[in-house]
Amino acid sequence: MVQGNIIEIGFLNVVASPHPDGIYAKSLITVANTPVNLRGRDYAIITPPKAVPRQDGLHEGVISVWTDIDSSEPSIEKATFKQVDVEAALKKVFAERGFNNRSFVYVLDEQTHTVGVELRNDLGKTLSIRQAGKLFEHLLSTLNKDGQTFDVTILPEEDALANVLGLERIDKIVIVLKRPNPGDHHGTDAEEILRELHEQNMKRAEYIFSRQPGTDGIHLNEENQTKAEVASSNGYVESTGMDEDDERSKRSTQEYPRIIRRILAAGTTFGAVVATELRRFRG
Repeated sequence: MVQGNIIEIGFLNVVASPHPDGIYAKSLITVANTPVNLRGRDYAIITPPKAVPRQDGLHEGVISVWTDIDSSEPSIEKATFKQVDVEAALKKVFAERGFNNRSFVYVLDEQTHTVGVELRNDLGKTLSIRQAGKLFEHLLSTLNKDGQTFDVTILPEEDALANVLGLERIDKIVIVLKRPNPGDHHGTDAEEILRELHEQNMKRAEYIFSRQPGTDGIHLNEENQTKAEVASSNGYVESTGMDEDDERSKRSTQEYPRIIRRILAAGTTFGAVVATELRRFRG
């Protein structure tokens, strides 16, 4: 990458339950090189993560995205604009190769089970954090068996919950709280809520609140506000109601992903920048 390039980083929270030491890197190694259909004819894989030298707990890999060509459909001759059946030799190539390959770096921090993803590469190609989340979620879901589960959440920006709960009048709130790792630090009030999930062997909890007619909207109490705060990074929160323009509106913390933009200095790798950002999650 050249000096002055602006890079974009998105973040995924990956939670394994149970989560023995080393499970995150080992699990990504297990599901590596498994193609996943992202959309249409686009497919993606992750390469096995490798430990980053002198960076305790960090592992780096690559996301490769490509497009498959459907050789059963005719091609078009650009000089004459006539349809032409795909030749047998080309069919063989299309079957063996993906085209328009785009590569993006990802970095796993095992300590916080957070994955930082490159969303814009040095060629200007982009990957949305939603696509990255879909990729990791699909891959890790194949390991959900024999009591082992994985959940993937796109980390929201810091004011995402404030935006969701900032409607002029809130008519409905949905809080989906996924079970986080035991030992994660969320604050005393949050720990009490999460303890209930563990004690009752619950993988997730869903809370739905509806406005009483004739009132000025829902106002969450302290306990439910805490549930919403935890769910914003371990699940999601949705609201429906009226905005400041008296228009019907629906919002979700999933619509406000945390995207960090940094200028990449000469001689600095993307992985090094992501490592710096991931350490901020260690608190």
